[in-house]
Amino acid sequence: MGPAMGLTWTRVPPPAFARLGQEGWPLADYLLREVEGPLTLHQQRDHARRCAALRALMESSLRPRVAHQSLRRFDNVLAQLPRLAPKRALVPEDAPPGPDAACLEPMAHPADPDQAAIIGVIDHAIPFAHPLLTTATGHSRVAAVWMMDGPARDRRPDIPFGQELRGTMIDALRRAGDEDAPYRACGLLDPGGDMALARAASHGAAVATIAAGQAPGDPAGRAHPVIGVSLPRFALADTSGSLGALFIKAAVIFVISRARMLAREMSQRAGRRVRPPLVVNLSLGVTGGAQDGSGMIARLQDAIAGAVQPDLGPVHFVLPTGNACQDRLNGQLQAGEWIHWQILPDDPTPSAIEIWAPPGGQIPRLSLRPPGGEDLPIPLEKPGMVRLADRQGPEVARAVLQHRGQNSGYCLTLIVPPTLPSAQGEPWAPAGLWSLTLSEGSASPCRLAIGRDDRLPGTGGRGRQSRLVEAGYDARDVSGRWQGADPVPPGTIIRRNGTVNSYATGRLQIRVGSTMAHPAGAVAHWSGLLADGAAGDVTAPSERSASLAGMAVPGMRGAGLGRLSGTSLSAPQMTRWLAARLAAGQRFDGRADLATHRGSGDTVVHDLGLPDLPWRSGLGG
Repeated sequence: MGPAMGLTWTRVPPPAFARLGQEGWPLADYLLREVEGPLTLHQQRDHARRCAALRALMESSLRPRVAHQSLRRFDNVLAQLPRLAPKRALVPEDAPPGPDAACLEPMAHPADPDQAAIIGVIDHAIPFAHPLLTTATGHSRVAAVWMMDGPARDRRPDIPFGQELRGTMIDALRRAGDEDAPYRACGLLDPGGDMALARAASHGAAVATIAAGQAPGDPAGRAHPVIGVSLPRFALADTSGSLGALFIKAAVIFVISRARMLAREMSQRAGRRVRPPLVVNLSLGVTGGAQDGSGMIARLQDAIAGAVQPDLGPVHFVLPTGNACQDRLNGQLQAGEWIHWQILPDDPTPSAIEIWAPPGGQIPRLSLRPPGGEDLPIPLEKPGMVRLADRQGPEVARAVLQHRGQNSGYCLTLIVPPTLPSAQGEPWAPAGLWSLTLSEGSASPCRLAIGRDDRLPGTGGRGRQSRLVEAGYDARDVSGRWQGADPVPPGTIIRRNGTVNSYATGRLQIRVGSTMAHPAGAVAHWSGLLADGAAGDVTAPSERSASLAGMAVPGMRGAGLGRLSGTSLSAPQMTRWLAARLAAGQRFDGRADLATHRGSGDTVVHDLGLPDLPWRSGLGG
């Protein structure tokens, strides 16, 4: 089943809204297909087995309370997997048990376990057999990888779908002169599958090699074993994150589980207890969601980073600030104000905007006006869902009111159906300028956050991004240059401050913004900004200059290079930098401490400068 299935506007009964819990992104309930009639006995057995596998993974890595909450939120998606995932990724009941393989061959283990740091990478289409992820002896440095939408070949007690490979298994599949042999042997290049690894390049290839790639002859590579999770395409095709966040959560838990397994293996070889540090890179992001650290990804990563992990040293999570600074997806609306919301034509996906009331328990009160229509007040007095219809009767939008997170106030989400319906009779919305008006006397100021709805290359997504439109807003200054942080006072409803990736709003996550190599340290105009206008906790160059975007990054195979751009490439530079320092024995107490260790006594955002990579990045010179 292709990713388009998860992008269809469907009529879902109101009770479905509650199943993802208070923190659930409401759009997920509209994207998930309902099971037609009761589950068959076979479907019930499969569902119970997947839940048991996920429970085993979570309980082996997390505290019981966190594990229980994680499983409860993931349960609905597990139930829908037969409708979302390719059939080949679902572990059949009669699959043989998976081998209890070692993580790494002896020659691939760190030469000195006390001078090592594990690198975790969560992305899509990670080429785990890439030469830059091998040692001088040709052994894999990838200790474990979970290909979530890969064909299931065996059954493991803690893998509910997809395929896991360990380093020793990857080595056994290699064939001289054939880089694709491991992928072919695993069925990842079979016709009818995702075929992401058959492409010349991928987002995951760039991120993984920047974070952990080393020339095979460089002995430093052995100090950094790699654990990867390749997320399923169907979860990333919907860039709003409504489904992806749940798979990311499972990926984080897998990385912790296998890092602990590798640490125990290292301890056994050393004949003493070894607790290597771990740096996890997540170069993905969304624009909707809580900005106070109460989202599910931020809370999970903060809980892991803030606790002592069995078998592991310090755990750090590195995320990009995002690329949405100039996309007009963020704003602050006062009571009595209104703003246009432009929804594009020929969009086969829903569009969504969140209205976040300030903490304090007041419900935001507003009305929505379709193009050429009349104001439609939103009659929600308590959490729930309501359908909005015009005088002619057709449904034009749905509104969902939630009290989301721990620190946030009420969030009202408006979801508008596609402007290009998938079939005759399906709900559709007119393209053009819609209007949002915050009523006089309503809770304010309210934060506006439009959900991401663009197209991620290689995933088959088909969305067209909506945006805010305000007559007095200028994206460029009088000289024609892009504007950076908001002035004080801002003077407009649309804001650039606060455009940070919503996954990266935790207390302990390291947030990385993008800069240009020329002039050195100049912040890229699209790089997401924190609430105070800062470019991140750290910045790193991902662009050569304002006139030449991007940097050279490895493709799927050998010496092939491509060119990519964005904060997704800045974050793994920080991951690489931090892993090297941790392996050398340095320790970091928090974000502010990072600036000190880079040679500064203040907390001003510093740029890492040109990266030291085993290929020519195209940033220097």
